[in-house]
Amino acid sequence: MLKGISESLNVLQRNQTVAPAPTAVPSSQPATTKPAPSIPTHRLASYQKWAKVTQGQHAISANQVAEQGLLKVSQLLKKLQVPLSNASLQHGLSEQQSDTAKQLQQQLATLDISYQQQPLVDHQLNLINNQRPAAKHFFQLKSVDLIGVKTRDERITVQYGNQAASALLPAHQNSQYLAKQLTHALKDIGITVQAPARDSAMLSSEHSEWQQIQAGLLMSGQGQRLPAGEARTVKVVEILSWQDPKEWRFDKPEDIKQTQAKIAKTQQKVTQQLMELRSSKQKVQQQLKRTNYQEQLHGNLDNNMAKLKELMQPTPFSAQVTSLMAQANVSRDHVSSLLTSNKK
Repeated sequence: MLKGISESLNVLQRNQTVAPAPTAVPSSQPATTKPAPSIPTHRLASYQKWAKVTQGQHAISANQVAEQGLLKVSQLLKKLQVPLSNASLQHGLSEQQSDTAKQLQQQLATLDISYQQQPLVDHQLNLINNQRPAAKHFFQLKSVDLIGVKTRDERITVQYGNQAASALLPAHQNSQYLAKQLTHALKDIGITVQAPARDSAMLSSEHSEWQQIQAGLLMSGQGQRLPAGEARTVKVVEILSWQDPKEWRFDKPEDIKQTQAKIAKTQQKVTQQLMELRSSKQKVQQQLKRTNYQEQLHGNLDNNMAKLKELMQPTPFSAQVTSLMAQANVSRDHVSSLLTSNKK
């Protein structure tokens, strides 16, 4: 919506300064051009102020949604610490404690914090902003090595949802070269391929693409890395970061201890992000306050100038005559005859 407002302002500003090109007319008639309708400067200024205020209001609303979401994350982290702190040092969690921990873990992993369908917090519980984009999802293909060196060229196809791409993998090329070839071929469908990791290619995608990729990729080849013929579904294995709640484990006492440390670090991160949000919210509110004050100041000045102009300029003669006609209930012809006789 804000983008549309900006485009409208650009069009209005161009219309003010650029007149349309004259069209061809017969030589017997003078060439005439219709000037573009002039847009008052004060109206353009009002549009700009309205766009700024609207943008600021959306920023505050998104800020409030993100703050509420992170507070919910903080509450779930605190609840998750309870069964872990009460776990047995020898045997770990009881069955009931394990069920409680897994339920809280699931809530953290599936928590949706977004504003107008735009995510505000990523799957690693990081606040998303211009300086900190959303974390990508990293994954590998199960039982398929796309960057292994082969003796023959191979063309592969990759598909998920409505997205499809193909790549030619040359023979006798190292894994770094093949990873670059794959990234170039698959970038249009949102997949990046990195150099070898854990004896296999590491792939990555944004969260929106991952929603479909996690169900598997439909792939085919020419018998080198993938079977020839019809495409088959290749399963993907997500490589989790410690910041992702899905990575936390509770099976053994050692796992519980490590998870407690991860939860503590995450809680610190969430607290820091809440401070960032509150600081940002305060700055936006101050900017809106200044904008409203300036608008009110200009409005008062315009009103005062208009009143001063009325006091300094006499009432036009035509307005006096119109008023006289209304009061005397006389016609225009009657007034004209009176004026004519007066001149004589």
